[in-house]
Amino acid sequence: MKKIILLLLAIIAVPTLLSCTGNGTSTGNSTTASDGSIINDSTLCQFSNIDVDKMYSYVDDEGDTLYYDNSFSAFWPQIINGKPCPNLQQALFRAMTDSAELNQLDKAIDFLLNPANYTEIEADRFTPVNAVMQDDRKLSTNEIDVVMQSMNDRLLLYHLGTFSYMAGGAHGTYAHNYVTYDLKTEKAVAFEDVVADTTLLRTAILKAIKNTYNYDKDDLFIPDNGLLPLPRDFYIEGSVFHAVYQVYDIASYAQGAIDAPIYPYLLKPEEMKRLFTPYGQELIDYTD
Repeated sequence: MKKIILLLLAIIAVPTLLSCTGNGTSTGNSTTASDGSIINDSTLCQFSNIDVDKMYSYVDDEGDTLYYDNSFSAFWPQIINGKPCPNLQQALFRAMTDSAELNQLDKAIDFLLNPANYTEIEADRFTPVNAVMQDDRKLSTNEIDVVMQSMNDRLLLYHLGTFSYMAGGAHGTYAHNYVTYDLKTEKAVAFEDVVADTTLLRTAILKAIKNTYNYDKDDLFIPDNGLLPLPRDFYIEGSVFHAVYQVYDIASYAQGAIDAPIYPYLLKPEEMKRLFTPYGQELIDYTD
């Protein structure tokens, strides 16, 4: 399996060179890009375009043949500001697989494309096939799409979109995960790094949800203790902190995932300072 994955990568992982902003210091060296332009090595970014699709058939205990179509696509980071980026890669692995152990791309792809990772069915009962039946009663799909959403002088933001549908289900399940990467520290930003006051955060999130969706507290799933759950995911883009709730976290499937942007105008200046750590205020470039 590992040899097959590596062969696929050799075919589909096409390096892309981009000029990117960052905090690197010029070394005086340069590289000629595909368009003929000269890019300084200190600001060179390299990504691999990865697109893998694997299909399987499976005969259940009743003799029916089911099908699985698993796909993984990614704009995968290799070089950021002229340097390797293992911390960013590891953060993406963790966001995709919820595992800190899959730190090699071939292992991660093997994990993501193996149907046994999404079901309780024995892995050895799957047979690779070249095509699958397009029948919702017999077709299960799993999709992961990893893209770079934005980048500025300080932060690089990745979006990881996932979708899973089990054959015969009423509907699929999707999720939006994010990795906010600090180009200065070369580390992914953690929730506790930026949020100082979780009580105030809950208040701010409810204001943001009201501002964005016009939902009141009664429109949400709130536990018996009356406290809004803290978000399982977040991201920072520009001067805005986004609290992200997946489907069913705090709302119905029909309401979908909730992305609550906390704009600075939603809070008083002193509340903004209480809400975020000094590091968090630095990342969102907050000023009174």
